[in-house]
Amino acid sequence: MNTDVSAPNARQASAEAFTADVEPHLIVIFGGTGDLAHRKLLPALYNLLSAREFADTIEVLAVATSDRTDEEYRESVGEALKDAGIEGSEQWCAEFLHYQSLKPGYDQLASRIASIEKSSGLPGNRVFYLAIPPQVFDDTIKGLGEAGLASGPGKVKVVIEKPFGDDLESASELNRILFECFDETQIYRIDHYLAKETVQNLMAFRFGNPLFEASWNRVGIESVQITFEEDIGIAGRARYFDRSGIIRDVIQNHLLQVLTIVAMESPVQLDQMSIRDEKVKVLRAISPLRPEEVVRGQYTSANGELGYLEEEGVPNDSVTETYAAVRFMIDNWRWQGVPFYLQAGKRLEERLTRVTIVFRGPPVYLFDRDGHRQAEPNVLHIILQPNEGFDLRFQMKTPGEGYDLATESLGYRYADSFADLPPAYETLLADVLIGDQTLFVRSDEVEEAWRIVDPILDASDKPHGYPVGTKGPIEGDRIPALDGDRWID
Repeated sequence: MNTDVSAPNARQASAEAFTADVEPHLIVIFGGTGDLAHRKLLPALYNLLSAREFADTIEVLAVATSDRTDEEYRESVGEALKDAGIEGSEQWCAEFLHYQSLKPGYDQLASRIASIEKSSGLPGNRVFYLAIPPQVFDDTIKGLGEAGLASGPGKVKVVIEKPFGDDLESASELNRILFECFDETQIYRIDHYLAKETVQNLMAFRFGNPLFEASWNRVGIESVQITFEEDIGIAGRARYFDRSGIIRDVIQNHLLQVLTIVAMESPVQLDQMSIRDEKVKVLRAISPLRPEEVVRGQYTSANGELGYLEEEGVPNDSVTETYAAVRFMIDNWRWQGVPFYLQAGKRLEERLTRVTIVFRGPPVYLFDRDGHRQAEPNVLHIILQPNEGFDLRFQMKTPGEGYDLATESLGYRYADSFADLPPAYETLLADVLIGDQTLFVRSDEVEEAWRIVDPILDASDKPHGYPVGTKGPIEGDRIPALDGDRWID
């Protein structure tokens, strides 16, 4: 397809739909001087708010431990916005951006919040965004509660970045601490992957197209593969990643969330409670993992590129996995006997996130040649990044006598129809402001996901090596081979 220059702008349509539902708010960003705030949150907030008629009803207060004046902070944010390609942000920074050091304590923070709300005529709707390391979640949440900031004259919400704990026990403890100060309707656990338009479109693709939904089950589908490949390494995040590994960092959250959307039953309606209920049902139906259903890998040096153990900050005896392949089975009526293969890795040959649906072959193979089956299974690739869209593979007869078959492809790309997709953080921040929790993770989802992967965390055996720039360790092929399958390219 050719790109249609008159195609609708998805970001503009999303913004227009969201505008009418936004109430005045104060957004308080903990970790306001950090990398996440400067690279992601503040550019997203500026793009979301700056051109809207309600822009003068949203104030932003950044909080961190360093001593800075409002002017110093605004100058640093202005530079960050320029780095993000945003020009002309000076007026917005000067009028709506504030800074408060946390050193004087939470009572002083409460006073500053009250002062900004009074001077700006805000009704007390507050968003506390915890863009901070997970090890200080507990103290921050308790500080908000003790200062009386967990409730207020308006609606109070708290936004938490992943990871939500690092195992089932710590996740349950984090939920317990949250519930001492907030209730579930106030808590927004962010997994930015859920805000990708292509992830959300999985539901529309399934439930809006009976052609696919009719075969979206154990009768029509042979296997499901969900792949997350990165061509980059740990990007200076050794301190975090070596404690985490790819299973905690990607599979427990991003990929299991994608799996729930692929496997869920149709919700009663498209509201946040119904959708999240169906996702939890999928997680609860996943069978306990067995050791043979997991392969772990770690990238090694190749072609002058560093291996994981040579990365700065990584212990030379680390057994943290940078690749993992896992087989999940879902014990319910729809998916009984259908394997779900998940693989994720760093320093692989390309950047790609994709869901692959392998449909069952025909009951009788008519097109054998010399005893070998010509027909390949129908395969649906749903590409989440990059170049979002889908490809459907099917069989066609080649010209000439006889029945020689060839695999052809029917494809679609979002860019052919939509000029601009809204970035994930803009979507999530908009949903927080209007109070829509559909794309956020509920406490029982968090704990069920940790329950599933808990048995395979903290393995002490040495991961299988794989050279930088390859498909991963050859041992990863063992996972689909459990069912006589292979990874589909």
